[in-house]
Amino acid sequence: MHTESQTGQLLHDDHHRTIDLLNTFEACIERTTEDHIPPLGPEDRALLATLGTELGQSLERHFMLEEEFLFPPIAAAGAYEMTADLLADHETLRPLAQRLARLCALALREGFDEESWPVFRHFGRELIDGLVLHIQKEETALLGAVDAVLTPAQDATLAQAYSHGKGASGGPDERTLLPSSQEDRS
Repeated sequence: MHTESQTGQLLHDDHHRTIDLLNTFEACIERTTEDHIPPLGPEDRALLATLGTELGQSLERHFMLEEEFLFPPIAAAGAYEMTADLLADHETLRPLAQRLARLCALALREGFDEESWPVFRHFGRELIDGLVLHIQKEETALLGAVDAVLTPAQDATLAQAYSHGKGASGGPDERTLLPSSQEDRS
């Protein structure tokens, strides 16, 4: 998806990074059957660590940016149904991502066993299917809406705060950084 805004580009980059990670994750869980518990080599451990971080922190930060700073003005501009659908996706995906992040941490500490491996595979497949569909929705609808509703000043401020890890990840709140008026829309 082509996007004009810096914020839209950051979301698009997040989507591509996530799709690449999900493809690697899917290949990992499809290498073996549910009954065959894989040993954790260095590459598998690195994947689990990355997946745990992405699901436990980066995905939540991405969702918070959309929910707090993008969905409200997009809904107010007339796309309430789209934002409600995307929010419902977040509410479905969030507990899956949190559970999988916990399972990644557990596997890094203890490895997989006959109980944890099938559970990990099950929730992994569920998350992959749901998150890929969600990203497709955002790429086709949300990014264009972001371009349409953010003023250049809002876009620059929000993109800078998001790219520097502020706001939903624990720094200054982006809401205090965004101009609230639509006067400087160009």
